[in-house]
Amino acid sequence: MKKSCLAILTAACGIGSAHAQSSVTLYGIIDAAVRFDTHANSKGDHLFTMGSGGELSGSRWGLQGTEDLGGGMKAFFQLEAGFTPNTGVSQQSTPNGTARLFGRTAMVGLSSPYGTVTLGRQYTLVHEMGYTHDIYAFSNYTGTTGFQGAGLTGGGRLDNTVRYTSPNLYGFTLRGAYTFGQVAGNVHQNSSPAVSLTYDRGPLSVGAAYQIINNIGGLTPATTAYGSTYFGITIPDSAQKVFTIGATYAIGNAKIYGSYIYSHVYPADYRNDSFSVALGYYITPALVLDLPLYVDFVHHGGSSGTRITGGPTIDYLLSKRTDVYAGIDYNHLTGAWTTLAALPNSNQPFYGSNSVFEATIGIRHRF
Repeated sequence: MKKSCLAILTAACGIGSAHAQSSVTLYGIIDAAVRFDTHANSKGDHLFTMGSGGELSGSRWGLQGTEDLGGGMKAFFQLEAGFTPNTGVSQQSTPNGTARLFGRTAMVGLSSPYGTVTLGRQYTLVHEMGYTHDIYAFSNYTGTTGFQGAGLTGGGRLDNTVRYTSPNLYGFTLRGAYTFGQVAGNVHQNSSPAVSLTYDRGPLSVGAAYQIINNIGGLTPATTAYGSTYFGITIPDSAQKVFTIGATYAIGNAKIYGSYIYSHVYPADYRNDSFSVALGYYITPALVLDLPLYVDFVHHGGSSGTRITGGPTIDYLLSKRTDVYAGIDYNHLTGAWTTLAALPNSNQPFYGSNSVFEATIGIRHRF
């Protein structure tokens, strides 16, 4: 009897200990805004809209958890869903329009002193590198960067991905990723290899990444893995190669951002060279001024053009979790960018105009 009671007590203590070593967190961001747009249709009419969300962050909710396995090893997971706050509609659907439950991230992994391995739906390394060096982390304000027009559109995530992240060594971190194409007898189709290297030390962060996304375009959205269009325009079966390099540097109350992104979609023949610089400055501990400038050069069919986007945002922190903001931005197009944005199916429509002015007032809350 004493042995039985001791066994039960030991098991109960073991269960309690296991629970103490595990944790699950519910988190999220809701960013909603009212926006004024010029040239909102072919007649050049103005529009007041809530669009697909706020300017500063994509709205989301998620679950993440960890379990300490001992010996420096941990198991962890992350499930994250995106949504449009003014309608409640899920975002990050499949190319044929099927809604995803966790469209932003769905992955599980193991970490150890030798590095971290994760499996599932994850950010691409080039997108992750790009948003690290972007003042708005590729939020709705910066949904115009050219490399997102093809295989990386919709937030730069890929299904069926395995990734390795090395330990930090003297400030350097190496990452490698591979996306399985899931096609029997053809390991190349729909696959995507990638590699990145970062250096983080004190106020300086520098990094570069390279990625290939095979077999974008060409097929109908119902059967392709990555969509069949470039900014909404149907393209032939192509491969997309992306390289990005960027840096951030914090000095006093300011943080400086800079990046370059190269994207080539071939044989569809779209090439983008995107440059961005930005300054974030804390006027007071509760008041932030963001000053970004984006320049994207597109080359297609023997023609070229530019897209320039810029404008300030003032962000006021009501608390650590809630802020309100107001901003303006101006887009100007030339050449091939004007032609692309004027096509009937363009998902970045300018309706024949070469410029758009926007003004935004929003609120963001984190939980």
